[in-house]
Amino acid sequence: MAKLNGLFLPLFAALGLLVGCSPATVSDDSALQRVQQVNLMHLPNADWKVSEGTLQLSFCRNKINDALLATEEDLNRWRLVQEPSALPQRRQRGLAELAALYSEHGVLLWQEWGTVSSQSYRVATAREKPMPSLLDALARLGRDKRICFSALDSSIEEN
Repeated sequence: MAKLNGLFLPLFAALGLLVGCSPATVSDDSALQRVQQVNLMHLPNADWKVSEGTLQLSFCRNKINDALLATEEDLNRWRLVQEPSALPQRRQRGLAELAALYSEHGVLLWQEWGTVSSQSYRVATAREKPMPSLLDALARLGRDKRICFSALDSSIEEN
């Protein structure tokens, strides 16, 4: 028995070291709450403004694109109800991805529509804050490994 304990002790120590070294999963609940809140609002409003131009994004994983699938009419209907429980369950995964982008890059996206291959967003910001540059937002998001395609609405010119 003592010999078995001598064999298992180093094994458990190594296993504990491996578990301790694996990356921690950190979720930013405030970013998720902010994204959920803003995506249920009709914008612009008294508290929030949105960019004039739009960004088109496509996630590299089809499941995320599918989670963000929504017609303009779907989004308007959900925004009229303003109740998170009215959203399809798959949408929560999509909003979590948008929250991760917001947390990591400081770009708050407000969705206009989404297909199975891409989505259109405006950048949202609090009314009292300056509007971030769409080119800066595109540069930040376009380098993210989760995004396979990004584009700026070509009809918009920034100064």
